[in-house]
Amino acid sequence: MAVTTLASIAQIPFPVNIDTAWSTKTVWMPKSPLTQQVIFVGGTDTVQTTATYGKAAGKAIAKQWHDFIGFTKETDPAKIAAGDLGWVTVNHEMTIKNDSIGDGGGMTVFKLRRLKGDVMEIVPQTLADGRTGKFFNIDFVNTVGETGMNCGGISAENGRIWTAEEWMQNSNTAIFNNGNNFRDTSDFVIGTTTPAGFPGFNGRTIKRFQNLNWFVEIDPKTGKAIRKQYNWGRAGWEGGALMPDNKTVYLFDDNTPGLLGKFVATTAGDFTAGQLFVHGENASGKWIAIENNLDTLIALRTVAFRRGATMFTRLEWGALNNTNGKIYVTETGNDNPGTAFKNGVSATGAIASHLVAAYKARYQTVNGVAFPGSDAVAADSVRNGAFRDYYGRVLELDPATGVVRTFIEGGPYHTSATSQASSAYPATHFSNPDGLNFAYIKGKTYMIVQEDLNGRNWNRMPAEFQAGSQTVCEGFLLDMDKTNPTFSDLVRVTACSPGAEITGGIALDSKTMLFNAQHPDAGNTFPYNNSLTYAISGWDGIKTALDKYYESTKNGKGFNAYPNPVSTELTLDKITDVAVYDMTGKRVKVLRDTQKVDVSDLTPGAYFIMNTEGQTIKVIVE
Repeated sequence: MAVTTLASIAQIPFPVNIDTAWSTKTVWMPKSPLTQQVIFVGGTDTVQTTATYGKAAGKAIAKQWHDFIGFTKETDPAKIAAGDLGWVTVNHEMTIKNDSIGDGGGMTVFKLRRLKGDVMEIVPQTLADGRTGKFFNIDFVNTVGETGMNCGGISAENGRIWTAEEWMQNSNTAIFNNGNNFRDTSDFVIGTTTPAGFPGFNGRTIKRFQNLNWFVEIDPKTGKAIRKQYNWGRAGWEGGALMPDNKTVYLFDDNTPGLLGKFVATTAGDFTAGQLFVHGENASGKWIAIENNLDTLIALRTVAFRRGATMFTRLEWGALNNTNGKIYVTETGNDNPGTAFKNGVSATGAIASHLVAAYKARYQTVNGVAFPGSDAVAADSVRNGAFRDYYGRVLELDPATGVVRTFIEGGPYHTSATSQASSAYPATHFSNPDGLNFAYIKGKTYMIVQEDLNGRNWNRMPAEFQAGSQTVCEGFLLDMDKTNPTFSDLVRVTACSPGAEITGGIALDSKTMLFNAQHPDAGNTFPYNNSLTYAISGWDGIKTALDKYYESTKNGKGFNAYPNPVSTELTLDKITDVAVYDMTGKRVKVLRDTQKVDVSDLTPGAYFIMNTEGQTIKVIVE
């Protein structure tokens, strides 16, 4: 056991890390007590549909390209006692015509129940509109108009769900696509064409393509969309996060340049009125107000960058860490952001300071010397294409200050476009993060983060897997107790079969997480040749570092060290790698190839030390 593994025991203290198996044709699972179960398979399972396009209600084969997963908890005590967990909503990031489900994208909803042994069961339902079955199509066509490229979204703690229409198009010709995507390109009248309207905008006529690229609230219990969130602005929205005040929503735009938005409702819970802002790190208070004018909101990106909004390289998913109150957002990156940063209205947008810092760090790595110019000169270099953001990163937003900083930088950076062979490929490589969420298990907080590779070169995939549908995207957990984490602190817990993007990661509770495998290679083993939703259960049975200590102590498995109690230096009975933990299970130091442990800097109290063989000993520091 290497020291890096000892560190992972402290930071992700359970045995779930999996070895890379690049040739697998199914999803990867760790060798551990955890269990995996396929729940919902696109292109195979049947969804119940409403009357659509003059066709009677019935059923149809579910769409594919699963992306976002939302979850609305069951609140009825009797049903909870029966094992009912709640309603799961799955986005379909597609733009394809369908007479029964609706043209464009869509969502599927189903209810989950847990049986003995963490087995998941789909609960049969009868909805208010009379539909009966297990899987249900969310009706957009008859409520808010078609939807498209349903990518990320918002799964709020209070159970409210919004889907994000990411596909940014600028003409009816583009969305029509020779009749393959959206067949209706007539003008759309808000509040008249369909039942759902929006206060202040009802009766306004917009182009059909302009009725796409909004957040859309849906009701998972009725299987219907509620409204398009016109006052949040039109952009390539990918994800968002609702704050505990039930008024503030953060919004993430998957574009280069991408926007970071914020909407503050006038009244808690009512998102039909309030103030929209875009992030401007050079603006007073870090936020730029946007007026509630439909023409402005339709052209949000143009208006925002003209006013100096901060420019990002593809913001995707984000989530609130309930433990520290901060927002974490994935910035997927872009191989050549300069082409987008210097043209048109982007020329007046602000280059994000964390991108400037990333460029300067890359410059020093490549050239062996610090960047010689000012931050302003570095920002101009980024704008003019000097920084290739191959790997992306996870960002941290402090709601109290509006400051955005890099939390984990992707990598490690490889100096050549030619990737290494799998035999030399890094044990942990973190590229182009996309899906992000949090799980709370046994009193600890973990970030769930997943990849969606922009490319395979520059070491984003091993050299021998550059051709064909060989892309493998990985899912990681990060122990949020880790101070100043790097990609090496991530622990791989699952990955998709070749060709798929892994996404949707969400913890239903402390026992079960759901993930999606999107657009996998058709040559994979069934059902892994389809987009699918799968569960990983058993997280509540994981062993923490403290559990391991008590078990080894009970079984008499340890090693010797003296003196004990100790005040300055501890001597081990052999040379080894060791990690020192406090009694909460938090790692406080790691030492390599040593027989001496300096404890003079530790606060007096009880600690335990683990060696490379997993043996532990309790020591008292005086």
